[in-house]
Amino acid sequence: MAITSLVLGIVAFPGICCWGIPAVILGVVAIILGRMSLGRIRKAGGTIGGRGLAQAGWICGLVAAILGGIYGIVQLGILAISIFGAFNSGGTYFTTPSP
Repeated sequence: MAITSLVLGIVAFPGICCWGIPAVILGVVAIILGRMSLGRIRKAGGTIGGRGLAQAGWICGLVAAILGGIYGIVQLGILAISIFGAFNSGGTYFTTPSP
């Protein structure tokens, strides 16, 4: 589970470019898996390895989810501003030359 958390946390970073949605989804899954594996490692008394992998996984997932969320919000804001500006331009998209 720790390795899966780390892999998902790392894979979430390129997902930031896709409106941030894959980054948020993969980041949240990496956080959950990383914290679950840390809990299992603690319950085992340290006999199970992978503590560093689990920590790196949930931290990478957290950073990717936050950056993906910020990127998605910024992109939605830009989209909303452009749509709002298009509707409020008065419909004068093309100007005709005067004779």
